[in-house]
Amino acid sequence: VEVEILKNKYSIDNPICFEDEIKKIFKNKSYSKINTEEMDSLIIKETNGRFNLNGAIQYDRTFKYFSYTESIELSKVYFYFWENIVKKYKINFLLHEPTSLFFNHIASIICKSYNARYITCIQVYGESDINFSVAEGDDGSFTEMKETALIQEIDIDRVTAFLNKIRPNSHNFFNAYIKKRSFFNKLKFSLISVVKSFIKYFYNRMKLLIKNYNVLDHVEIFHLKSINFFKEIKNHYYYYYRLIYDEPSFEEDYYYYPLHLEPEAVVLYWGDGLYNNQVKLIENIAAQIPPGTFLFVKDHPHAGSYRNYDDYFKIKSIPNVKLLEPLILGKKIIAKSIGVITINGTSGFEALLLNKQVYTFGNCFFNQCCRVKHIKNIKDLRSSLYANKDLVYNDDDELFKFINHYLNSTHPGFTDYYLNWAKLVGVDESQNTKIVADELSKYFDKF
Repeated sequence: VEVEILKNKYSIDNPICFEDEIKKIFKNKSYSKINTEEMDSLIIKETNGRFNLNGAIQYDRTFKYFSYTESIELSKVYFYFWENIVKKYKINFLLHEPTSLFFNHIASIICKSYNARYITCIQVYGESDINFSVAEGDDGSFTEMKETALIQEIDIDRVTAFLNKIRPNSHNFFNAYIKKRSFFNKLKFSLISVVKSFIKYFYNRMKLLIKNYNVLDHVEIFHLKSINFFKEIKNHYYYYYRLIYDEPSFEEDYYYYPLHLEPEAVVLYWGDGLYNNQVKLIENIAAQIPPGTFLFVKDHPHAGSYRNYDDYFKIKSIPNVKLLEPLILGKKIIAKSIGVITINGTSGFEALLLNKQVYTFGNCFFNQCCRVKHIKNIKDLRSSLYANKDLVYNDDDELFKFINHYLNSTHPGFTDYYLNWAKLVGVDESQNTKIVADELSKYFDKF
C-alpha cells in the first residue's frame, strides 16, 4: 500500500520496499558470505565498545521467540541489506525512528562506517509551542549542539525567556491531555479493555495456527505471541484496583527516579543495554543514597497497566523508596528534590533547567553539560552522591551557555506521530509538513 502511495502521490518511480528486499535476500541466500566476526568487530568499533553483536541482538525484544542461530541469520540479512543500500545509493542521511530494534541499530552502525548520518526527529522543549531536535546515531546525540558550541556569544535575553517559559510547573509537554479517571470511568475503561484484550488474544492465536510464520516475521510473531490475556487481566486488576501509591512529603530529603516506558530506545540501545531491568536499578540506587534520604519513583504518566504488576510491589517493598501516583506533575517532584537520577529522558533535562543535580546512566544530549554526572558504572553512584550531597546550583554562565547551544539545535514543528498526539495538540497537518520539511532542509545544509 505504501509503495503505491509513494508512486502515485509523490511520483517516486522505484521505491525500495524493505519487506520485499529482505525476502529476496533471504531467498537467494545473498547474505551467506557475511562474516559474523567482521560484523562483531564493526559493531564494537562504531559503538565505541558499547555493544558487540551478541549485545545488539539481545536488546532486540522481537528476537525473543527465535533461536540464537535464527537470530544470527536474520542479523546477517539486515547487515547485507543496509550495507548494500548505503553503498549503492551513496547515502548521506538515513531518516528513521530511534534505534530500538536490531534492524535499525545495525543501520545506524553501517551509516557511521560509511560517513553517513542516521537521524531521527525527537520532540523537545523549545521556544515555540511545538519543537523538535535531530538526534543522531545509535546513541541519540544532538550533533547540532556540538556544532553550535563553536559559537561563543550567548544570547542572554533568549535564554532567560526560554527559562521563564519552561520553569513553571504549569508547563508540561502533553500533561494537559492526561486526565485522572473517576471510579465509574475507570470501571468502564476496565471492562472495555478486558473485552478488547480477549478479542485480540483470540485473534492472534488463530493467526498463529493458520499461518506458518518464518524467521523473517520476527516482529509479527513478537506482536502475536506477546499478548497474554490472563496476564493482562491480572495486571489491569492490580494496577487500577489494588495498587496504593505512597503520599509524598516534599519536605523530606529525596532524590527522584522517573520510570521509563519499556521497551524503548532510551532504556535499550541509548542506555547501552546495561540498565533495562529498572526494578533492579532502583534497588541499587536506593542502596547507595545517603541515610535519611528517600528515593521517590514515579511511572510515566502515559504508562497505564503495561508493566508487570509485581514490579510496582517490588518497588514499594524497598524501605527508603516511595512510589508516587503517575499523574503527579514531574516538575513538582523535581522542584523540591535534591536531584534526579535517570537513565535518559525529559526529567533529567527539566532538573538541569531547575538547577538540580542530575545523574544519568544512559546517553543523552544533556550529558554535554558539565553539571551533569554521567554514571558509567552503578558502583560509582554512591561516591558521586556523597560528594555532591550539599551541592547547590544557581543560574550561571555554564547553564546559560548550554541552553544557548541547545536552543540553536531546536526546530519548530511536530514529528511525534505516536497514537493520536498530533490530533490532541491540534497540529495543522498541511502547514506542519511544510515547516518540518523546511527545518530538515536547513539541517541538511549544515552538513
